Amino acid sequence: MRKDSPKVVGYLPDDTPPFGKMIAFALQQVIVMFPATVLVAIITGFDVGVTITASGLATLGFLLVTGRRIPLYYGSSFSYIAAVSGVSASVAALTGSKVAGIRAAQTGIVASGLVSIAAGLLIKKSGPNVVKKILPPAITGPVAIIIGLSLASVAMADASQNWTISGITLIATILFSVYLPGTLGQLPVLFGVITGYLVALLMGQVDFTPVITAKFFSVPNFTLPAFNQYGWMAVAAIMPVAIATIPESTAHLYQIDLYVNNLARQMGSKKKYGIASLLGETLSVTVSAI
Repeated sequence: MRKDSPKVVGYLPDDTPPFGKMIAFALQQVIVMFPATVLVAIITGFDVGVTITASGLATLGFLLVTGRRIPLYYGSSFSYIAAVSGVSASVAALTGSKVAGIRAAQTGIVASGLVSIAAGLLIKKSGPNVVKKILPPAITGPVAIIIGLSLASVAMADASQNWTISGITLIATILFSVYLPGTLGQLPVLFGVITGYLVALLMGQVDFTPVITAKFFSVPNFTLPAFNQYGWMAVAAIMPVAIATIPESTAHLYQIDLYVNNLARQMGSKKKYGIASLLGETLSVTVSAI
C-alpha cells in the first residue's frame, strides 16, 4: 500500500470491532433489515412478532452451522410474497379462517426449505462447481438484479408519502457515505435515518401514540403448519419458489465473497476467505423467516 493511499477501514469476518462500534453497526443492520422483514409479514398477513422471532432464530442457527464464517443475516424473502399471499388468502376464503390460511402457507414454506436443504446437500457432496454449471453468473446475476428492481416500486411508494422527508433522508445518506471519514463513513444509513427522523419530528410527522399504547412485552401468535388438503395445495404452489431463492442465495454469497476478499487484500492480509465454497452449508440451513 502506498504511503499516500487512504487508510482502508473495515472489519473481516474473524475480526471483533470495539463494543461501541459493534453496537453502532448493529443498529444500522437493524435499520436496514427490520423494515423489509416486517413489510413482508404485513403484506402476507403473517404475525410480525413471529416473523421477527423466526428471523432471529434463523440467523443464529445459520451462524452456528457455518461456524460464524459468513457475515450474513436471514430476513424475509420477497420472492415468496406472491405465492404466500395467494395461498393464505385463498385458504382463508375457503375456510373462513385467516389462521387456516397462514398454517397452510407455512406448510408450503417448510416444503420449499426442504428443497433448499436438498440442493445444499447436493452441492456439499458434488462441490460448489456444480452450481456454476447449473446456475452460472449469467443466471444468478440477473435474478439478483430483478429482485432489486422489483423492490424499487415499494421504495417509491413509501417515499411518495412525503417526498420532502424522503429526499432529505436519501441525500443525507449519500453525503454521509461520501464525506464522513473512517468508521463514521461506514454508518451512512444510520446517520441518514437519524437525519430523516429529526426532520420528520420538526415537521410534526411523527406519531408516538403506537409506541405509548403498545404493550411492553407480548408473546407472538405462533402457529404450526397444517398437513391437510390445504397444506398440500400450498406445497404445490409455494415449494417451486425455492428454485428462485437458490440463485438469489448464490448471488448474495458470491457478492459477500468478493467484498470480503477484496477488503482483505486492501488491508494487506494474505488470508483467503473461502466464503463462496460454503454455498452448500448456506443452502442447507436456508429457511424463510416469513
